[in-house]
Amino acid sequence: MRISSAGNLVSQPEHDADVSGWLAGAVDPWMDKIAGVAPGRLVSLSLDLPRDLLDLDGWGRGDRLWLSPRQGVAFLGGGEVAGHGAMDAAQWRRDRSPWARLSDGAPAPLAFFTAPPAPQGGSIRLSLPEILLRLDGGRQSIVLSLVRGETPVQAVAGRWMTRFAAMAAPAAAESGAGVEKAVHLPERDEWGRRVRAATSAIAAGRLAKVVLARKLAVTLRRAPGLDALARKLAQDCPGCHIVKLPHERGQAIAASPEILAARRGQRLVSHAVAGTAPRGGGPEADRRAAQALLASPKERREHRLVVEAIAGAMDEICDEVGFASTPDLMRLNRLQHLWTPVHGRLREGHDLLDAVERLHPTPAVLGFPKSAAADWLRTAEPPRDGLYTGLAGWIDADGDGEAAVVLRCAFFNGREAHLWAGAGIMAESEVEAEWAETELKMSTMLDLLQGSAS
Repeated sequence: MRISSAGNLVSQPEHDADVSGWLAGAVDPWMDKIAGVAPGRLVSLSLDLPRDLLDLDGWGRGDRLWLSPRQGVAFLGGGEVAGHGAMDAAQWRRDRSPWARLSDGAPAPLAFFTAPPAPQGGSIRLSLPEILLRLDGGRQSIVLSLVRGETPVQAVAGRWMTRFAAMAAPAAAESGAGVEKAVHLPERDEWGRRVRAATSAIAAGRLAKVVLARKLAVTLRRAPGLDALARKLAQDCPGCHIVKLPHERGQAIAASPEILAARRGQRLVSHAVAGTAPRGGGPEADRRAAQALLASPKERREHRLVVEAIAGAMDEICDEVGFASTPDLMRLNRLQHLWTPVHGRLREGHDLLDAVERLHPTPAVLGFPKSAAADWLRTAEPPRDGLYTGLAGWIDADGDGEAAVVLRCAFFNGREAHLWAGAGIMAESEVEAEWAETELKMSTMLDLLQGSAS
C-alpha cells in the first residue's frame, strides 16, 4: 500500500492509478523486446519494485502466497500464464530451456508447486503466475510473464496493469470470522479406537510408526479475509512458512515449521521435524519441557526414524549426505520440536523436484515403513482433504527453491473451514496425550478465526 507524503493511506482510485502508472512507465522501454520474441516462447520481464509504491513486508494480495517472516521473504502470485497453470515436472524442465528472460538485474521468475497429501500420493503440479511480487534479501521485484502468441503485447500489458493494481491493494484488516459451530472428526471415542488400533499394529510388528490425523470442521459466522488471515498467521508464527493457495474449490492456508527440501545451487537441505512438546508457563516450564522432550526414548526414536528415512532418500541423488548425531530444538510460539537438518550435495542431472519426489512423504507425516504405513492409513482413516500433509513450494528459473510440508493448516470454502492436525503414534502413545497434541497444533488457526490470537 502506498502512503502519501502526509502519512495517510491514499484513496483506492488514486492508488490504482499510481501503481498502474508506475508499471506502464517501467514496462514501456521493454515492449519492443517482448514483441520481438518468437511466438510460442515463454517470456518473463523482471523489474525492481520501489518500496515507496508497495511494501511487501505487510501489504499486497495474491492468489498464491509464500511468506517466511524470519527470513524476510514474501512471494505473491497473481493469475496463471496460459498453458502453464498445471504443469508437470517434465513440462517445467522442458519450458525452462527456451525461456526468454528479460531483466534490469532483478531476481529470477519462479513457479509455485504442490503435491498431494500423504498417503494418497500423486505427482507434482506447478503454476507459473502471470504476475509475481517478490521480496527476498531486502530487495523487492515484480516479474511479468506470458507466452508470446497472437494477442498484441499492448493488450497483455493492459491486463498486467489491472492485475497489479488489484494485487497491490491492502488486504482487509480483519481476519477473525467468529466460530458458529465446530465438529470433531473423528470424535474422541473414535480417535481413541484409532490410536489403540495403531499401537496394536505396532506391537504386532506391522509398523514402527504411523501418523494419525484429525479434522475440526468449522462453520464460521462469515467468510474470512484470507489474505489478512495469512498475514496475521505470519505474525503469530514467525518461525513458520506461511502458504495460501487455491486448492480444489477453495483455498488452503498453512503455517508449516517443516521444510521438506530447500536447494541453493547444488546444496540441498531437508529438515527432520518429529517429537513435540508444548511451550508456555514461563522460561522454567519451557526448559523442563525441552529437557523432557530431549530425554524421551519414545520421542527420540520417532525422530530418528524420520532422520534416517530422509538421509536414505537423499543418498539416492546426493553426495556428502550428513546430519548431527543429536537433535536440536525448534522453538515455535506454542510448541517445540526435535529438529535435525540433513544436508547433501545434489549430483549432476538432479534437481529440487527430483528431491521432492523422493522425500515426500516422510515418516513425520505418514509413518514407517512408508508403504506399510500408507496401506494401514488407507483402511484406518478417511482421505485427508484440504492439502493437509501434502506439499507447497516454489522453484525459480535457476532451479533454486523450497518445499514445505502442509501442516497446521485449514481449508476454506466460503464460511466452511476444515482445520487439520496429526500426531505420530508409537508403541508407547497414549490416547489423551496425542489428542492434546493435535488440539494444541490446531489452536493457532482456531484462535485467529475466533479473533483471539496471541
